[in-house]
Amino acid sequence: MTSIKPFKMEDLFHLNTVNLDPFTENFNPLFYLSYLCDWPDLFFKSVEEDASSPTGHQISGYMMGKTEGSLLKKEWHTHITAVTVSRNYRRIHLASDLCSRLENITAVAPHETLFVDLFVKVTNTTARILYEKLGYSVYRRVVGYYGSTYPTDRNKLSDDDDAFDMRKSLPRDVDNETVRKNGEKVYVLPAEVAF
Repeated sequence: MTSIKPFKMEDLFHLNTVNLDPFTENFNPLFYLSYLCDWPDLFFKSVEEDASSPTGHQISGYMMGKTEGSLLKKEWHTHITAVTVSRNYRRIHLASDLCSRLENITAVAPHETLFVDLFVKVTNTTARILYEKLGYSVYRRVVGYYGSTYPTDRNKLSDDDDAFDMRKSLPRDVDNETVRKNGEKVYVLPAEVAF
């Protein structure tokens, strides 16, 4: 049975089974700790009972989120920094549940954000389909987001290096001003994505 619990510092020692995935970003410990300090209610894990584990459970997935941007500029939003699920717990809607939980937390006070966004590699079709089923759409294509060199030409596309900035508007965005149609055709450079 799955339970959702707050992420704790010591959980960093138990992430290998979740993070060993080609599409999962691994961060340094200070990055994880900054999220624990700044957005503790938006950093949580899913756990499964496991009698063979010393803790009596194992982490099956986690969500790292944050809030950022300006309300005046209609950029106040929730950002999904990382959502990942262990290979053994995929295809049971766990990633969907983690995303929905984050949306529910940040749609109401004290956050009340306008939208949720995330970046997904253009080639990660599985993730894109998942997010589209959850109501996300492509807002723009960030050229060179995952590349090792800084791009200077927004029209030089690379499926291996580019990311889709996907968004889902929340109830505070009554007129859906923070989403758009045909976002796949809107190209920006990473420096132009600033909140």
